[in-house]
Amino acid sequence: MARNYNIVPTELMLRATTSGTIPIQLRAGTVGYDLTAVGTVELHLKDQLGGTSMFSTDDNLSVVWRAAGSINWVPGIGHLVAGSAPYHGYFKLLRTATQFDFVPEDSEFTISVREAW
Repeated sequence: MARNYNIVPTELMLRATTSGTIPIQLRAGTVGYDLTAVGTVELHLKDQLGGTSMFSTDDNLSVVWRAAGSINWVPGIGHLVAGSAPYHGYFKLLRTATQFDFVPEDSEFTISVREAW
C-alpha cells in the first residue's frame, strides 16, 4: 500500500533570478507530513540536461511548521535559469543517515522558469 507522500504545489512557474521565499507543503495523503522526527530536509533538483543541485535545511531551506510539513525555500539569484528549465525535483527527509523518506515518492515535481528581462 502506497504512503502517498506528495507536495503542494506539484508544479511551479517562477521567473529566472527569483530569490524570494517559496512556500511548499510536504504531505502524507491529504494532511501535512509530520516533520517532528526529521533532522535534515533536502531538496534535490535536476535540470533538463541532467545537471543536479541540492539545497538543505543547512542553507536555503527552512522548516516553518514541523507538524504540518511546511517548508520555505529561498533560491539564490543564479539557482533557477530559464535555459536549464524545466527542473524536476523531490525532497529527501532524513531522520538519520540511514533512515529517510522521499517526497513525492512516486514522481517528481516540476519547476518551469520564465526568462527575466
